[in-house]
Amino acid sequence: MITPDQLRKHSKKLVLDPTATQFLTQAEHEWPAASARWAAHTVEKLLAACPPPTTLEPVEAGEYFTLLRQTLEQDLRAVAQSYPAVQWLWYLRRLPDLFEGELPTTGPHDRGLMELMATTSNKPCSALPHSGGQIAFPVTDGVVRRVLRLAMTTIVLSDIHSRLRRAGKGIAFQPQPGHHLPVNVPAAHLEEAIALYDQRVAAFGAGLLGAGTQVLSEDHHEDDPLPIIAVAPLPTWQGLPSWQGTPDDGTPVVVWGRFAPRGLSLGQLRNLLTLSNPHAAWWRPQLPALVALLQALSLYLLHHTRHGWLSLTRYGYVTLGRDLLTGYLAHVLPMLRSELDTWFPDHHLTEPDTVLTLLDELPMTTWPLTPPPVLHHAGPDIVVDLDAATRHLLALCTIAPEGQGPLVNIRAEHFEQTVQSLIDRSPWRPSPHAPRRGLQPRPHGQNVLTDFDAVGEDGDTLLLVSCKSRPYPVSTMPAISVPSTTAPASSSSPSPSGSRSPTPSPSSLRAPTTT
Repeated sequence: MITPDQLRKHSKKLVLDPTATQFLTQAEHEWPAASARWAAHTVEKLLAACPPPTTLEPVEAGEYFTLLRQTLEQDLRAVAQSYPAVQWLWYLRRLPDLFEGELPTTGPHDRGLMELMATTSNKPCSALPHSGGQIAFPVTDGVVRRVLRLAMTTIVLSDIHSRLRRAGKGIAFQPQPGHHLPVNVPAAHLEEAIALYDQRVAAFGAGLLGAGTQVLSEDHHEDDPLPIIAVAPLPTWQGLPSWQGTPDDGTPVVVWGRFAPRGLSLGQLRNLLTLSNPHAAWWRPQLPALVALLQALSLYLLHHTRHGWLSLTRYGYVTLGRDLLTGYLAHVLPMLRSELDTWFPDHHLTEPDTVLTLLDELPMTTWPLTPPPVLHHAGPDIVVDLDAATRHLLALCTIAPEGQGPLVNIRAEHFEQTVQSLIDRSPWRPSPHAPRRGLQPRPHGQNVLTDFDAVGEDGDTLLLVSCKSRPYPVSTMPAISVPSTTAPASSSSPSPSGSRSPTPSPSSLRAPTTT
């Protein structure tokens, strides 16, 4: 089990990835000119193909921006055909911090959108290129410019997402002269409400523990199931503690990375699953498959890896042979048999290939945005994206069953606690004399009213909140077409609405050159 103390181990030994340093340096140099060029080209081409109507009331604006979104997605699919999906992942996880915006949620959203669009590539990868013991795809000026083209086009698509979301909230838009996307018609009350919502989301953050989905915890107890290792993406590149080898017998080092590993307990998930009616299961078949994969990878990372932690901390993924991964799954599945049979009746997880097939079938959409694929097949190897796996796990653990019952109540309680915590951090924090959350008032001569889900207070004004937590109905959305890359045997959140500068400038990301 990985512990926070282990993650805090300090070492003066800095281990650099020369290919990452080269790619970061070239991308940072090219970005100012390339971003301006591709932003102008993308918008000009898009408006020529889809001229805006003269009026863009909210409904019309929603229809128009949907057309722009779909058109630009087709352009991105064409760009994605340049390289196999696994090669794109290698490049994209080495990009500088290009996705700056007014909100801290902008960067993660744009990175996720870019990575998802890159996985629409139909090109196979027969083998991973190795150089000096590391995976090393070509880094040339042409490659860097093509990757930056994908990045800038994705930023334009993200701006369309923002406009589409605002139109859905009732904001009208005004076409602009020249090659510019329509801008919103000022509506102070709506803008204030959207900004307030965005600030609350940014302040709380989803991370590994989303409101209404209290099923994962970093607190591990002795009787909990085998823990899993997940990762949390960081907003910028920074020096992070890691290991060459395993945490028990490896060498503590510092790497230049953007992913923080986390050890998570499945104890709460187990408790919730045992409350489920076996005949009305709320979970998708990919959930037990993902649990099995993450537990197998945890064994690999904690006891057997040589370079896995370096890759995980730097780039959020690990690479291992397909035979090795299926071997770990074959070892873990019998260990999990009693748990899986209890947690997931009729799970049908008896073979490693079944696990991999289910994970290759994770549902993915660009609107609303879902995480990219977990598995990238490359001949005899598999790249496992732990960042995508963590986000898929969070989505798959979202409990939103119909009707009533203990699961609904547990989800509701967590969401209400989250709302109250946000109120407590605002000027509306209730005094000790205010009614408490959960109070059920009974007016004289009447039945009990519904309980107070959250309470605020400002002077002589009392704020009573009724909470309803409803996740996106992703199952009703059309799935994105992601080509299957399965090797032969031997699946959110709304987009942020904050604006950004037309030509984002990356932070200085060169790793220190001294060891």
